[in-house]
Amino acid sequence: MPFTSNPDDSDCDVAAVRAQVRRISESATFRHSERRQNFLRYVVDEALAGRADRLKGYVIATEVFGRPPSFDPQIDPIVRIEAGRLRDKLHEYYATEGRSDTIVIDLPKGSYVPALKAAKKTSPHAQDGDIQADGQETLPNTVSNGLVSVTSTVESGIMPPGRAALVGGLICMLIGLWGLWNGALQRHGVFDRPSLAVLPFENLGDDSKWNRLADGLTEDVIADLAHSRDLMVIARSSTQRYRGLRTDAREVGRELGVKYVLEGSIQTVRERIRVTAKLIETKSGSHVWSERYDRQADDLFSVQNDVTQSIAAALGSYSGAVAEAERRQIRRKPPASLTAYDSYLLGVEAKHKVTKESLSEAEALLMKSIELDPQLARAFVALVDTYWYQIDLGLTPSVAETAGKMLAAGERAVAIDPADGRTRYALGLAALYNGKAEVAATEFKTAEALAPSDADTLLTIAWSLPGLGQSDHAVELVERALALNPYYPDWYNQGLSYVYFFGGHYGKSVEYRLLVKQPAAIDYAYLAIAYAQSGQTEKAAEAAAVVRRSSPYWVAEVYLSESGGYQDREAERFIEAARLAGLDTCAPARTIGDNPKFIPVKSCSEQRAKLPG
Repeated sequence: MPFTSNPDDSDCDVAAVRAQVRRISESATFRHSERRQNFLRYVVDEALAGRADRLKGYVIATEVFGRPPSFDPQIDPIVRIEAGRLRDKLHEYYATEGRSDTIVIDLPKGSYVPALKAAKKTSPHAQDGDIQADGQETLPNTVSNGLVSVTSTVESGIMPPGRAALVGGLICMLIGLWGLWNGALQRHGVFDRPSLAVLPFENLGDDSKWNRLADGLTEDVIADLAHSRDLMVIARSSTQRYRGLRTDAREVGRELGVKYVLEGSIQTVRERIRVTAKLIETKSGSHVWSERYDRQADDLFSVQNDVTQSIAAALGSYSGAVAEAERRQIRRKPPASLTAYDSYLLGVEAKHKVTKESLSEAEALLMKSIELDPQLARAFVALVDTYWYQIDLGLTPSVAETAGKMLAAGERAVAIDPADGRTRYALGLAALYNGKAEVAATEFKTAEALAPSDADTLLTIAWSLPGLGQSDHAVELVERALALNPYYPDWYNQGLSYVYFFGGHYGKSVEYRLLVKQPAAIDYAYLAIAYAQSGQTEKAAEAAAVVRRSSPYWVAEVYLSESGGYQDREAERFIEAARLAGLDTCAPARTIGDNPKFIPVKSCSEQRAKLPG
């Protein structure tokens, strides 16, 4: 429940709440971060003082993080980022040191106003999972997907007086608490998301100096994966107990309540380091992913950073190893039992097949996901991508209507989770296709800042940048994405070909376009123009002929306009390449008419102006 605006009107013990803040601040989870302590203390104190309405991004930035009066939250995302980190650390605290605390302080997504919750009191004789006399099942005092359940049992038998008084003082928060809390967790997908524990990486050599690298890799992999909205990651303090022990992943899964365990090791041979990582499904003990990274040992910081980012990219993305393992299990479920997150994962899979039928299937699955969980931001992100494919491939009867749906989905995604790089990318893409270039540029910049190691996000941002005249930066991003995810999924190929074309790397554009498994007319169009710019006129003509057969009304300028328009350099490069390939370049004046949304290319406007009538 939210804090009351006037604590004097409440029977809840305000002093106990402040004591809880001190307890959290002094914990191992918070002890070394003064910034996080200050943030937590500030929002709680303001709420208790009846000033919750002041808890806005601008006020927090200037009063907690020392930003100047000129601070702009649309440009500088510090408050959103720090709020996400504070929220994650609170979850980590209550999953470990605070799992038996009777006061739970949370920072709900989309708000800077803290919420206060309490543990549920049950019968002293009820065991985990027992059925009580009223027919209600008591929920076990365990970690659920990395988050402590608020049903942590409070014994009602012999209890220390101070604790008994505290529980009594918190009775005002118990009415309806479980229903509210359980509903909130379901809305945010906590129970749906796969859970993961990263065990301490093992140094297989005799030299203890490599223990520091093993510790650093463990800590950094946990930190990077913890940023994924698609995973629940167990805190390092809960996995350190397994250091140096021979463990069975199935046993670890039972003890920590996780579906997956990541094990890793490092081994040095002369001047080289080998890092091995493997992902294990804990129910069966089967390996679902493994990778080996060989690096020079001359720069340990670079090795640690490079390997950490590679592992996080391979596991944490929506096309990563965990998501694929989840999809394999979901395909065996009957349709009626699919959860919101199940439907989301299947929708993403259908979207990436990039056919007319699969995109329609993706839209239906994602709409079902949203119906089951209206707060699942990632489903709205995937919807934006689905609509974008439909426009880009010419599969929608009304570009304007689909672009409108794109924008609505992008705005909803950011409203639910403004501190997620994927949601900011989605709004940027939707804004671009609705002619809002400045909004798009700002959102893409914010998305990149929020997800610097997310290969999927970097690739999709890069895919959108040529329309803003940022083709050189787009090339930089795709090359970062390839470094992070060298074994990338098939859907990358269209984006890579697109970015390399506008970046002037025509040979690479051809190379990646030829890897598209089910090419549409637009794929042959890009193949034709890349061949043409490479001087391969015969191959350009062959690809152009396929475009004319499969999409006889395709016109280069119309395509650019429906994509939201391009800056002059990119637009003219595309038109000139289409001309060289023998494709239709400029739209006839009669087809444009008085369409106010049509975005002309400069050279085409000049050409039309020279025509009679």
